[in-house]
Amino acid sequence: MARQARGRSPREEEHTQILVMGDDLKGEPFQEETETVNISESGISFYLKTPIWMDSHITLKIPFSSLFETDSSMKAKVVRMQNESSGKKLIGARFD
Repeated sequence: MARQARGRSPREEEHTQILVMGDDLKGEPFQEETETVNISESGISFYLKTPIWMDSHITLKIPFSSLFETDSSMKAKVVRMQNESSGKKLIGARFD
C-alpha cells in the first residue's frame, strides 16, 4: 500500500513484533525487539528499553503489518517520548 503525503493519518491499534535499530544515548549502535502499540501510514508507536535521543533517526524492521508489505524496512524519526512506570519509554516516530 502506498503511503500518503506527510501529515497525520489515523492510527490503528496493532500489536506486531518489530526490530528497532539505531544509536543509543552514547552513540553506540543498538538493536531491540519490541512490539507496536499502534501504527498508521505516517507513523508508529512502541515501547523501548534502550535510551535514545528525541529526534533520533531509527530503522524499523516490520515483519508483518496490516498496513505495509511483509518484511518492510522503514526509516523513521523519533518525535515523542513518554516515560512509563515500567522503566520503558513509549516512543512515537514519524516515517521518513
